[in-house]
Amino acid sequence: MSGQQQFEAFTFAGQQDTASFGLDTSALFPLALEPASGWKPTLEESIKTIKSLSESGELFDGVKRHGGAVLIRGLPIKTPQDYSEVAHAFGFPAHEEVGRPPLRTVLAKNVKTANEGPPELPIWPHNEYGWSTIHPSWLTFSCLHTPQSGGETPIISSLGLAAALKERAPEFVNKLLQKGVKYVYRYGLEDVRSNTGTSVIGAYGQHVKPGDDKETTRRKIEEEVRRHSGRFEWHEDGSLSVTHIVPIIRKHDDTGLTTWFGNVTSAWGRSTYHGATEPPYRGDDDSYHPPPEYGDGTPVEKEYLDLALALAESLQVLVKWQVGDIVLLDNYAVMHSRSPWTGKRTVLAALWDDTRIRISDYPQNESYHIDSNTSNGLAEARL
Repeated sequence: MSGQQQFEAFTFAGQQDTASFGLDTSALFPLALEPASGWKPTLEESIKTIKSLSESGELFDGVKRHGGAVLIRGLPIKTPQDYSEVAHAFGFPAHEEVGRPPLRTVLAKNVKTANEGPPELPIWPHNEYGWSTIHPSWLTFSCLHTPQSGGETPIISSLGLAAALKERAPEFVNKLLQKGVKYVYRYGLEDVRSNTGTSVIGAYGQHVKPGDDKETTRRKIEEEVRRHSGRFEWHEDGSLSVTHIVPIIRKHDDTGLTTWFGNVTSAWGRSTYHGATEPPYRGDDDSYHPPPEYGDGTPVEKEYLDLALALAESLQVLVKWQVGDIVLLDNYAVMHSRSPWTGKRTVLAALWDDTRIRISDYPQNESYHIDSNTSNGLAEARL
């Protein structure tokens, strides 16, 4: 990276070799950058440098070579607005969320709280919106306050997990490839204190107005649901279940490698943690956590769920936050999770689209109706 104002690579404990993920080059995952010796960038200089590196393609070449993730440290990011301005320098269009299990609060342009679930609860490895046909292509996170203890953001190579599962359980990978995965999210009338705690209105009520009657409210909610699923059910208590059947073994177009893109590991981790592995799948937090199933409705074998989660956690690299850090993740190549913490922790998120279609599907058994994105995650097609 050239110029007097530049970033240089640094290393930190736990980085992994991308060759183990199947990439044809050996590099450290993730790429880690900091201002070159003697340079203390202003906010404006940080934005200008990131924008230049992004527009030239130099930054994204590095991200690809290093497995789909970059940590940039040493930036003067102090507020949500600072973070928003720096994150927009990557040049991505903002992603619109459709269906929103976690609680989030908007703090600046395209910047929200990452997840407002309790700090004592972990979040397990997942790709953002991997359960939906509408999902962001890229994610950014930034830290404004570091906790007293814990609070790391583990990142995991989806390419590495797919490669490990193909080696350890090829029959499982084949079943997933043929059947896809079925996720069910149930939204209650009220927000609950949970990592998947948003209500029906919070998830799908963007167009509901205070004066709308029950029929109008439901119509507006159903219109929003149908943007990414035609499978939903209202319950007597007013809650809403939405079902998604989507592929998880997919092709990462930028590298040509097989990737694991989904939320099976997070769903299983959550189900087991909350004691919700049996019907009606209502956990100790009073929220619903049904374990994932194959797309045909048959249960996924527990030994495979345990293996996938164990492998994902064995691949994780802990991002131990410092104030001003910003992380960019390729959502199709990298999973993320969250460690519990004590003290005050402020990590903000932003979701981004791309002008390119960057993920595609392998042929699947046409006897299963798997929903699939056909245009940058913005459409739904049936096989």
